Amino acid sequence: MSLWVVITIFFAYHLQFLKADFEFEKFFPLDDPDITFYENHLNYFGYDNDYLLIILENNNGVFHEDFLQKIAQLTASIKSEEGVIQVGSPLDFQQPIKAPLGVTLVPLIHLKNPELYPQDSANMFAHPIYRHFFGKDGRSLLVQVTHQHFEDPVSADLLVNNLNQLLTQEHFDHYRLAGKLVAQKAFIGYIQSDFILFLASALVVSFLLLILVFRSVKVSLMPYLISVTSLIWLLGLMALLGQTITILGSLIPPVILFVSTSDAIHLINAFRAGEQPDFITRLKTAIHKVLTPTFLTSVTTAIGFFSLVTIDTEPIRFLGIFCGIGIMLSFIITFAFGPLLIHQSYPPRKPGTATRYLAIWVIRHYRVVLAGTTLLVILSVAGLYLLKTDARLLDDLPADSEVRQDFEFVDIHYGGSKPWEMAYWPKDPDGSIWEEEVMREAHKIHQYLLKEYPMDRLWSPVTFAMYGHQMINGGSSSAFEMPDTQNYQRAIRTVRPYTRKPEVPSLIGQNEHYARFTGFIPEFGSLETIQKDQELLSYLEAHLNHDVIEYRLTGTTYLIDKSHEMLSANLMHGLLIAISVISLILGIYFRSLKILLISLIPNIIPLLATAGYMGLAGISLKLTTSIIFAVAFGIAVDDTIHFISVYRRQKARNRIYRMINTFQTAGKAMSITTLVIVSGFVLFLFSSFGATYYLGLFLSLSLTIALIIDLTLLPLLLHFTENKNSL
Repeated sequence: MSLWVVITIFFAYHLQFLKADFEFEKFFPLDDPDITFYENHLNYFGYDNDYLLIILENNNGVFHEDFLQKIAQLTASIKSEEGVIQVGSPLDFQQPIKAPLGVTLVPLIHLKNPELYPQDSANMFAHPIYRHFFGKDGRSLLVQVTHQHFEDPVSADLLVNNLNQLLTQEHFDHYRLAGKLVAQKAFIGYIQSDFILFLASALVVSFLLLILVFRSVKVSLMPYLISVTSLIWLLGLMALLGQTITILGSLIPPVILFVSTSDAIHLINAFRAGEQPDFITRLKTAIHKVLTPTFLTSVTTAIGFFSLVTIDTEPIRFLGIFCGIGIMLSFIITFAFGPLLIHQSYPPRKPGTATRYLAIWVIRHYRVVLAGTTLLVILSVAGLYLLKTDARLLDDLPADSEVRQDFEFVDIHYGGSKPWEMAYWPKDPDGSIWEEEVMREAHKIHQYLLKEYPMDRLWSPVTFAMYGHQMINGGSSSAFEMPDTQNYQRAIRTVRPYTRKPEVPSLIGQNEHYARFTGFIPEFGSLETIQKDQELLSYLEAHLNHDVIEYRLTGTTYLIDKSHEMLSANLMHGLLIAISVISLILGIYFRSLKILLISLIPNIIPLLATAGYMGLAGISLKLTTSIIFAVAFGIAVDDTIHFISVYRRQKARNRIYRMINTFQTAGKAMSITTLVIVSGFVLFLFSSFGATYYLGLFLSLSLTIALIIDLTLLPLLLHFTENKNSL
């Protein structure tokens, strides 16, 4: 007992060092060639999502002196903030114009000359590039802040908080803020609030449920202390290893608190069912009965979680590894320290009449059970064909979330809030981005992206070439186009010195052999974005001269979408591994191929039903909901193992009596454990965070269906496949 207390205090001490974290980059696929390419791409241009988009609104229109003066003051203040690299505002835009005596820089907005605002406005809205920095209704404009790449969320939050303070001080009619740091801050906020909410709720609900089930505080105390200890040990271990709570890590407390009670509940039920008068003998007998089955159920549940490592995304792997460790810790704690908490005064368990009637009903109405199961499978298969993989990351935020609404505003009025990138380079190793034949091939890409993708606020070296043509033609917006061969070299010579200025987007590498297209797209969803990218690649394959230019999609949006594209294959891979390993364990334990097959059927049907429901309800599969199948299988198979184990231990010769006895022992324990576990996942339904809500919904659904199948179809499979020599 002293050892238990010391270890628990040790891990509890380290809980203070556990922090929350969320980075979009952690959703990238791991060990992928595109990651290697992207890391090299970063050496040239840095992270494409290290920006903040500030939308400033003025109800009377943007071309008003007081409004523009506020923007000038704001941008000057932002430039002095720590971590800010560059601030791009329409007030800073200057138009280089080729004149007889050289190049003249003409401001596009004459801040101190309001009488020129009408002409400035006309020039801005007529230009193919500049007009995208203004809202379509003329009442807002965009300021883009480029910042350093923050590894520490505290520093990132400090910048966002400081910007909000500066924006509030200027008293704009309204302002909006979008970008990775804003979304990251919102996600971390939900992670922290969910973590606290679920931890507190789970601690209370789990104890109340145990009291309700056992009708005794004394009996309920043992499984409750086991689950709390398991959670403290696991979270303390995570803190000790320097791990942080990720987007899915907030699910760990309720998962461990509720799932870890299962072993303790089976141990208590076995003890209370014992008839030995001696306490020690009764306790030893109970441990002997349930030790092996509970070890198997702990292993199978842990395998369900561990199989998540096959999904090539860090947050999911993190959840799988530590939940699996937590399950095994709870088994060790249950049988190492749990017997110390069992008291000889525990009241004996009385056989329930409800389970007896259920056993008889199932056997008598087997046609109803088989018909209902068949109908469920047919509907599930139909829904499965409608299931698709698609993701909109910000959909996990509530619809009334200010952050989500700001991003949606940028998508609607400014063409997009998500970064998009493509790298390209000359086929010739000694070639240059500035060579005309390379530029003309790049122009084909540029035009497709503008017109067919379509994409706003698009920049590439082609943009420089078009600017060069505009410069040598007096700065007219109508001259913003690709120069012909006769004027190409002159346009490039004119514009080239300005491409390295700090205020100009970095589009060409230092060696001038590597360049990029960079722009913004709305939140189409991963499915539509992948489709658009494939259509782009098909067009380029057919229309580009591949002896001149090479290219490759890259960037954060592409990599996250690729994770979703690979999801189905990874999911099936992980699920098959879990099923295979668990099947091997069951085959060894039961020593019967027939029992192995029987045990798999009731556990595959709930997964099929859940996937079918998702398809019929139009709910897409994505990274944050992909974990439900392997996890549900690992948890659900526990009931099957206990039911079959108890059935095989029955000594009654009559199969119906054996089934009734099994229902009255294992059936009741299964119902209790499922009630406790499902109640834990039901707590997720109170989250306003989409990923958490759907995990709770689907895990509760699948585990409830699994219990129903285990108490209806499984008994029939055992009953009607049993031979004369019994199982």
